[in-house]
Amino acid sequence: MAAAATTLSASGLCAAQPAAADAGFFPTVRNLTLGPGHSWGPAGSAGGTPDGTVVYAFSKAPLTDASWSGGGLPGGLSASAGSDGCTVYAGAPGVFACPVTTVNVFDQPEVAASASAANDTTAYVGVAYAPRGASVAAAVKAAQLAGTTSDPENPTAAVIKVKTPEQVAKSSVTLSTPDVPLSASLVQSVHVHAADPGHLTVNFERTSDERYFDMDELDISVQSVDGGPGSSCDHTLGSIGSGGDTVSCDLPAGEHTVTYTLASGPSVAAWKIKARADFEVVNYGSGNPEAESTFAVTSPYPVRDRYRLFARDAKGLLRYYDGTGTAAAPYGERQFLSDGWQQYTALGSLGPVTVHSTGDLVARDKSGVLWHFKGSADGSLFSARTKVGGGWNTYNTLVGTGDVSGDGRADLVARDASGVLWLYRGTGEQAAMFTARTKIGGGWNTYTALTAPGDLTGDGRADLLGRDASGVLWLYRGTGNPAAPYASRTKIGGGWNTYTALNGTGDLTSDGRADLVARDAAGVLWLYRGTGNAAAPYASRTRIGGGWNTYNILF
Repeated sequence: MAAAATTLSASGLCAAQPAAADAGFFPTVRNLTLGPGHSWGPAGSAGGTPDGTVVYAFSKAPLTDASWSGGGLPGGLSASAGSDGCTVYAGAPGVFACPVTTVNVFDQPEVAASASAANDTTAYVGVAYAPRGASVAAAVKAAQLAGTTSDPENPTAAVIKVKTPEQVAKSSVTLSTPDVPLSASLVQSVHVHAADPGHLTVNFERTSDERYFDMDELDISVQSVDGGPGSSCDHTLGSIGSGGDTVSCDLPAGEHTVTYTLASGPSVAAWKIKARADFEVVNYGSGNPEAESTFAVTSPYPVRDRYRLFARDAKGLLRYYDGTGTAAAPYGERQFLSDGWQQYTALGSLGPVTVHSTGDLVARDKSGVLWHFKGSADGSLFSARTKVGGGWNTYNTLVGTGDVSGDGRADLVARDASGVLWLYRGTGEQAAMFTARTKIGGGWNTYTALTAPGDLTGDGRADLLGRDASGVLWLYRGTGNPAAPYASRTKIGGGWNTYTALNGTGDLTSDGRADLVARDAAGVLWLYRGTGNAAAPYASRTRIGGGWNTYNILF
């Protein structure tokens, strides 16, 4: 961020008149703590409409000496002009003048701590403002003496310190987070051993194995905070699921136990929640102490997961739609995953994929090689593909079934050209994903579509659906027995040949029952809500929306 420095004349500095007052703009500075090798600017907030020059004055001594004998920065700290017009002010060491306008609200010098800077290296910075036409020299003098006039509410003087990683490591933070009951209040606490002053924050977020909270579904809030000195602690209003630093305190050096009271509503689901405490000793540096602790909501109401629908178009672009949990609009806006998926002749998930990317994909390429894409919650959705093996083009249908065998691992069924259905049991091992195939039975070429709806009957076992050539949909209930994974079929009903795609989606409506989506020839996608009743597993269809015939695969 350094820029070539130019100089401004300092003539008349001693005899200058005070800087003209401008109620329309006032800059401030803030205390700044840097780790060795880090840099940042000292500017704080600014209010009003800028049109003039902001002056920053750096000194090795407090800003109370009119002679400016301590002007400049101590060894280990340096300052450079910013990128938008700051200049070195001639005749006054450590002083920078920075033009400000409504376009450039304010530039500032950048202060850097060298990699070898010693702990507690200290500098002082003052700020003042000269409106256009007023004396910049007077603003320089005001900045140099800001320590005598600074207002705590709008500080014009601040301190810059260096804290080494070794010093930062002397501070520590620990959390105590008991579980939260429904319709009650409970106290959690954070203990800080502060070798130096710092800023404590506590925030709350989902654990990695659960989906994100909706803004309105986590009815837990911080009611009060206690334990910080004076009025140094604060908390945000509203749900702890709304994001941000929910509890914050400015703490001096010493031992501190800060408590906060959480209050929950009457119908919060049984979330697992991660509390994270950070104690910021250095504003810009490394090694600030932190702690994490997970607690639960003791609730009889389960957290309903949400599921993701994937769609590939003719160009090979793979997109996805995240479930919302509502029947009226079960999917959110479509998202782009990646291109290049036209190389695969079969695509599918091994079980319903959640919106937080639990669940895996398999894809068979044109040469018959099957590839595995493991779900990843790091933002990429899936990790890099790994090879399962060749020879899979012997099958005309591949269906990920979830756990058919009852061992907790996702399985795969495959139908060959003669109509035999085979079971590949999942192993959970990346190097050998499936055991050797076992035969389920013949005659499965009577079906024009096979899909795995999950547990359709509410017995905890993964089921299978097949649509025959006449349009009748049949249910095969899972047994949990890998030697005979499906019971005899039962008829669901006719008329299903109106659809060009059938897909078991997991629970789309947050009622704990597996649902189904179906696309008709006109490209309209329909929702069939699961009932949990094996005799009539689906309610009447409801329309999701049109335009889905742009995709050649839905899964």
